[in-house]
Amino acid sequence: MNQNNTVVRSGRRWVAMSVVAGWWFSACVQAGSAQIEYRQNSDYTTERNLLIETAILDDAVAFINDLFTLEQNIKIVVGTDDGPLYDPSLSEIQIPYHFYTEIIDRYGDIDNREDEQEIFANDAMLHTLFHELGHALTDQLDIPIVGKEEDAVDGLANVLLLEYYDEGAEMARHAAELFALEGEERGELSDADFWDEHSLDEQRYFSTLCHVYGSDPDRFNDLGDELGFSDDRREICEETYTRLVSDWVTLLGPALKH
Repeated sequence: MNQNNTVVRSGRRWVAMSVVAGWWFSACVQAGSAQIEYRQNSDYTTERNLLIETAILDDAVAFINDLFTLEQNIKIVVGTDDGPLYDPSLSEIQIPYHFYTEIIDRYGDIDNREDEQEIFANDAMLHTLFHELGHALTDQLDIPIVGKEEDAVDGLANVLLLEYYDEGAEMARHAAELFALEGEERGELSDADFWDEHSLDEQRYFSTLCHVYGSDPDRFNDLGDELGFSDDRREICEETYTRLVSDWVTLLGPALKH
């Protein structure tokens, strides 16, 4: 896993396209493509300019188009009122600017360094984009999902980061930390938290870190120690991640360029 094939620049990162379970990717004609639009909004001029300047989402769009043959166009609209969400009627991923500022504000409470806040927010935005991409691909390809779709596309977002981005583990860990911060803000659990389509923020936090550990147990042995994972839990994380990659490769087979 993680044998580099092609390397392209992605903001502060380098994106490494790799071999996953024997799939090699090459250019081919596609029916649709991912496209991005940053809407003008006088209340979020700074945020809009920062996202455009760092190009984290633009590079992700190029990555999506390099990796997938899409059934139809997927438009990523940044600066919507609602979201983050995927609207199947429009084939549109919607991400509001206020989501970006909320991430920065949450992380700002524990780290006042602006550059670190920007890195954290960019990583969380990228994970969110790949999460919503999972919904889009599930919709376009009629992918069968057993269990919660939200959990399934969380898993896909983790796989895309861990398998293709050189610093994907750090990115996934930042996404997990955002789940933890959101959980701390929630307060006491209510019935609505248990019937929500999403798993609890705390569960999403541990699941994401389980995937990080399982992607490379030797490298992330200290993470397992930090989380207090038992030997059985470490083995489960490794098996879960291996199966997760294999399952998504199988489900996305028709859409993966090879």
